[in-house]
Amino acid sequence: MADRNTEEQLRRELDQVLLRLERHERATLSDARLEGARLVGDMFADAQVVASRNLDALGYERLSRRARELANALERVRDGSYGICEECAGAIPAARRRALPSVTTCVQCQERGERLPVRLEPTEWISRRPRARHKSGRRDEAKT
Repeated sequence: MADRNTEEQLRRELDQVLLRLERHERATLSDARLEGARLVGDMFADAQVVASRNLDALGYERLSRRARELANALERVRDGSYGICEECAGAIPAARRRALPSVTTCVQCQERGERLPVRLEPTEWISRRPRARHKSGRRDEAKT
């Protein structure tokens, strides 16, 4: 019974998020048609339009991520793994699942994961070219 209620709640929330995504897509298409009219050649006004567009993109990305999380949670409900911590296989308290329906870890494992140092992927490393040295031993400024 609880799984059925949970599944219905997750489905309703997912439907709401998908509806918001659909509205966002329609608004984006409408804005794209008007884009030429919105850019007026004034640097500050155009910067505001671009900033607004970037905020819209971030909102869409956030909604998309939420939709994926909810779809994953629905899949876990269906396969019976919803409410079970992915790290320790312990139970995730109902209050935590109500507050964060897409949660996949218990509080203890979440805290343990947040304390671990983040390891950067090789693509995220910052590469720096070494500075050239003069014969005198002092460094030149890096040429970019």
